[in-house]
Amino acid sequence: MQTIKFRGKSLNTGNWVYGDLRQCGKRKFVEYEVNPDTVGQFVGLYDTNGKEVYEHDYISINYKYECITNGFAVPDQDCICEGEVVYMDGFACFGLRLCKAEYPINQELEECPYLTIPLLQFDLECDSIEVLGNVFDNPELLK
Repeated sequence: MQTIKFRGKSLNTGNWVYGDLRQCGKRKFVEYEVNPDTVGQFVGLYDTNGKEVYEHDYISINYKYECITNGFAVPDQDCICEGEVVYMDGFACFGLRLCKAEYPINQELEECPYLTIPLLQFDLECDSIEVLGNVFDNPELLK
């Protein structure tokens, strides 16, 4: 079962607060007022350092692909792409809105500057993921 939780920036302190939308039961109820623009859902993934990946995080994925060179297949070529984790309404899944990419994805990125690839397209068990920041604390990452 996937853990459903969120984070958002507190309007009072400016710090990140984590939890679900409503906690009741045996836990002590604590209410935080957060900036709704900063709310992001945990996507169910952890980076290679064990850090949780949330919607609106800026991540780097080192993925493997097979390329064709001089008519021969060359397996497991390293390729890095970076971007913002976003929810893709049309696909009902999380995706990576690319900001930077290496071959072969960089050619598609030039044609479509808002290219978003479902995270399911990456072999996330084999590929390395690193959270580099988030778009609220590190807006310079999007440039």
